[in-house]
Amino acid sequence: MHKTAIACLSLCLWSGFDEEACSLRIGHSGPKVVEKRSAKGGDTIADAISVDIKCGQLSNGTWLKQADLEERYQCTRADVRRALETLAVKGVVQRIPDRGYYVSVIDKARYRELVEVRIILETSAVPSIVERVTDADIAQLTELAERFSRSTRYGDAVEKYDSNRAFHIYLTQLCANRELASLVLEYRGHIPSTPINQWVTQARLEQSAAEHFQMVRALADQHVSKLQELIRLHILQPGTQRW
Repeated sequence: MHKTAIACLSLCLWSGFDEEACSLRIGHSGPKVVEKRSAKGGDTIADAISVDIKCGQLSNGTWLKQADLEERYQCTRADVRRALETLAVKGVVQRIPDRGYYVSVIDKARYRELVEVRIILETSAVPSIVERVTDADIAQLTELAERFSRSTRYGDAVEKYDSNRAFHIYLTQLCANRELASLVLEYRGHIPSTPINQWVTQARLEQSAAEHFQMVRALADQHVSKLQELIRLHILQPGTQRW
């Protein structure tokens, strides 16, 4: 065996060689250690794809080529297949036999139905949230509201999505009913931000940031009906034209 090949093999053995992580090839031009992408798990990749869909990096109707996803998320083809199968079950993506997967398209009727369900779920969680909130929670929610407000001016699409999501996750998880909280967060994820934009204009984006602070004040005042109404309007975004 070529001396360099022996050295490479020795290094792999010393460091805990894993043939799934790398392989040794000997050719006329000498040996090459070829790194393979590590398995990250279908659920992990499904979460990553879902986030990219929700924040608009992968828009409604986009075809999802497995080779492209493998490269994008630096994972194995098996991970990609499992992720797409998981997302198809949830309705986040759709599959056409012999063609592949694409990001599900949300039409006007389904969007309206999802909004109605969100209002029912999120306002139902409010009494429990108000009952359980502490001064420390108010402080944390205020900090998260400030983070989102900053992102509306200086952040990119991912930062806006992440900071908005962080605020709503914290608020929702104050609900004592874990099943209800889980459903709230699940249905929030059913509405992607583009092309049916979560925030159609910069003014709407800034208004959403202002509404976060209003919700925190209503929560601090222990005002159940006011917080429910603020959440309802926050979801509906009255005056916003989407179609």
